[in-house]
Amino acid sequence: MAKPLIFSLQTTTMHQPSLRNCTPNDAHWAVPLIYASGPDAFDYVFQTKNQKAQEFLSFAFKRKGGEFSFDNHYALTLEGRPIGIGAIFDGKKALGFPLTDAQNIMRYYKLQSPQVLVKGLRTEKIIQPPKTFEHSLVHLAIDPQLRGQGLGTTLVALLMQQLPLGAMGEKFVLDVSLENPRAKKLYKTLGFKVSKTIQSTLKNQYGHVPSHHRMELAG
Repeated sequence: MAKPLIFSLQTTTMHQPSLRNCTPNDAHWAVPLIYASGPDAFDYVFQTKNQKAQEFLSFAFKRKGGEFSFDNHYALTLEGRPIGIGAIFDGKKALGFPLTDAQNIMRYYKLQSPQVLVKGLRTEKIIQPPKTFEHSLVHLAIDPQLRGQGLGTTLVALLMQQLPLGAMGEKFVLDVSLENPRAKKLYKTLGFKVSKTIQSTLKNQYGHVPSHHRMELAG
């Protein structure tokens, strides 16, 4: 059995941040942060002539069972106040996402759903779902007013403690945009290493999917 990773959690106050499960009532603050974790890619997939990406994300967040659902996300809180968002899941759980996400897209976009589904499938070739033995960290974001204080490190560390590695060969994985070197630097301080770089040419009038590094951390 691999030992859980334990990190030193430090903040600028006497209080320690903690995680709690999200609820549908968190949508008003959680969805803008989820969107902030990859706005260009979200706009590429989910924005259309009549719908904004954040509007779909809010719809999906309030429904149970998908990748963007409240029940797949944790709130990072400090003194009861939500200050960050993130999700962690393994490949087995991710197998259930495509059906639920497709249903949400069809309910929301109706006649426009085929084009959104195609864009989503193209994006998954760049930002790839986890394999069975991988624990994927996604939608990581901190309140813009509190960035640069080490809270991103705390968020990632606490998320990894929610789903620790349990067997030989398991690993944590995440994807980071080549346009976000600051995030890459943060993940490197936690021990993540780039395992591959996936180039992207996906682009439309609403957004684009940047090229991404896949980073991983084994137990």
